[in-house]
This record gives sequence, C-alpha cells and structure tokens, in this order.
Amino acid sequence: MTGFLAFITVMSFTPGPNTIMAMSEGQQKGFRKGLVFNLGILFGLIIIGGVISLFASIFQQYESVVFGLKIIGSLYLLYLAYHVLISHPDSAAAAGQHPFMAGALLQATNIKCYLYFVTGMSTFAVAGLWGTVPMKFTIMILFGIVGTLTWTLAGQLIQNFYSAHYRGINLIVSALLVFSAYDLWR
Repeated sequence: MTGFLAFITVMSFTPGPNTIMAMSEGQQKGFRKGLVFNLGILFGLIIIGGVISLFASIFQQYESVVFGLKIIGSLYLLYLAYHVLISHPDSAAAAGQHPFMAGALLQATNIKCYLYFVTGMSTFAVAGLWGTVPMKFTIMILFGIVGTLTWTLAGQLIQNFYSAHYRGINLIVSALLVFSAYDLWR
C-alpha cells in the first residue's frame, strides 16, 4: 500500500499538463473560477481512468496505441504552450470560454494520465479491500483532483505576482508544457 500511495502522490502533485494548466487557471482566474476547469479534469480523469481500468492490458500490449497517444498528446501540449505564452491577464475572460471541456479534453491527450492509471491499476499489488479495482480507482481519482486543486490554489496565491510578471511566468509555464511534450518521448 505504501508504494501505491507514494506513486499516486508523486504523480498527482508533481508538474505535468494537469497541474501546470491548473496553476495557470488559478493565476488568471482565481481559485473559484478555476473550479470549472478542475471539474473538467475530474470528469476526464473518471472517463480515462475507467477506460484504462477496463482495457489496461491493451495499453500494455500494443505500443502503437501508446505511440498514437504520444503524438496527439505532444501536439496538444504544444498547442497549450503557445496559448499560454501569448495570453495576458486581461485575456483571462476570453481565454476560458469552455474551461470544463478544456479540462476534460486535456485528459484525453495527457499521456501522464494514461501512465498514471495503467501503472497504478496494474503494477501495485494492494492487499484486502484497498486492492480492489473500484477502491484503487477511487483513491487515484481523489489524489488526482486534490493535486490539481492544490496547484489551482497556488496559482491564485501568486495571482498578484502574476499580474505584474505575467510574461516571464507565461514563458516558464509554456517551457514546462514544451518540456512535458518532449518528456513523452524519453
């Protein structure tokens, strides 16, 4: 159980597409308005996690599926990096016309999400009730959403700093997204 919890904690709270975009939402819109994006992430996590729980063996056996996901994920991350780079505090209202869908669609292209569920559901043996698929799935969903909510709150806490230094912060966030796209291929 300790290894499983360590894995999902690290995966849920370290920088990746979800956490980086959640922080950006918090910076630009604040925590409350960023909740809609986080609900989209939650919805996407449930859908992707459910599909992977049912078909984990396919994802492990067929590298072509993972390769295709890497291509799509990389392109989407680069798209997000570009939009973060060109955004400014005044564009926050226009930028998030459909934050729920943006959060949900991010999961469909987020290879870290796929690795999170494939590895978490298939690699770690957990004894008793905690090891059942529904229980592991629920724990993984809870950790995942708490991770993004934490980063959204952190984004809000630096909101004033962001308003004064948004160009540099956007450059850093964009660079992290580009690195995430690169990291998919290592």
